[in-house]
Amino acid sequence: MKKAKLFQNGKSQAVRLPNEKSWDSLLKSLSLFSADFMNKRIQPSYDEEADVLYLNFKKPNRADDSELLDNDVLVRYEGEEVVGMTIMNASKKVGKK
Repeated sequence: MKKAKLFQNGKSQAVRLPNEKSWDSLLKSLSLFSADFMNKRIQPSYDEEADVLYLNFKKPNRADDSELLDNDVLVRYEGEEVVGMTIMNASKKVGKK
């Protein structure tokens, strides 16, 4: 049986799911972003041990809700605004592992 793995990086927590999924739902979710969501670029953070990429679109990031997409991507919201994403199994998504 495959199991999900919960891990923590600093004050953030995420869940790594055992299955590889497609990027279709992520691409569909791009319409949720406003045209100016990256006006102030914030560098991503990558946790190599957990193979997780953290993208924050707002500092400070005070997410009050999140949505786990079917491709191991967690989208974080503050109200209706997308404020960040957590991409699990990141290296597999770009063919590095």
